[in-house]
Amino acid sequence: MKKHKESHIADVIQQMLKRYRIDTQFQEMDIESKWEEIVGPMIAKHTTSIELKNKTLFVHFDNPTLKNEVFLQKSALLAKVNEYFERVVAEKIFIGS
Repeated sequence: MKKHKESHIADVIQQMLKRYRIDTQFQEMDIESKWEEIVGPMIAKHTTSIELKNKTLFVHFDNPTLKNEVFLQKSALLAKVNEYFERVVAEKIFIGS
């Protein structure tokens, strides 16, 4: 008789998402839906788009001054995103307008 390893439903779903290569789409949706919690209301208000491709986070802003300020602190922002999700969601960040 074989023993089956018990798995939590979340682990099974995560494995399924990876197998069908749709896990990054869910991560992107997570980032978009939690963006205000991660960065605060002022930065979220001026964010025009967020996109995650190949572990690179692309964030665009409508305010040049804010964009420059975020650019100067992009390492801290990247750390904040990964810390929020308690895993490495993005390895690089690109700040644009």
